[in-house]
Amino acid sequence: MVDTNLFIAAIKNPKKETNSLMLLLELIDNTTVMLIGNEFLIMEMEKYEQVFESKRGKEILHKLIDKTEVVNVDEKFLRLCKSYFPENGLIDTYHAATCLQEEAVLITNDRHFDKINDEKIIEVWSISKAMEEFEI
Repeated sequence: MVDTNLFIAAIKNPKKETNSLMLLLELIDNTTVMLIGNEFLIMEMEKYEQVFESKRGKEILHKLIDKTEVVNVDEKFLRLCKSYFPENGLIDTYHAATCLQEEAVLITNDRHFDKINDEKIIEVWSISKAMEEFEI
């Protein structure tokens, strides 16, 4: 699962070919990688695509949406993940619960996921670790 901060890092500078952009394109184009998400992830990415008003961002967003299987998160996974996030961390809770339910790796630099990763509830890769894994 690709978190919003990777999407932002990839689209915020439309004239630069960043490693974040290369990673995101690899995840989209790699046929051995399955991307999953939830309704909140799609809403977040749509919001940031509009904030940065980037043609590249719009193109990448459409590719991401096409590739991403949007899942409904079961309440039991939300309950399991809820205690790892502050009261205002509903979206992070949904992202973690999505990964737990689907046994997916979350790619993010968001430190809010450190505790749930440290306790091995879900697996979280930093953007740089994902770059290493995909040799970017």
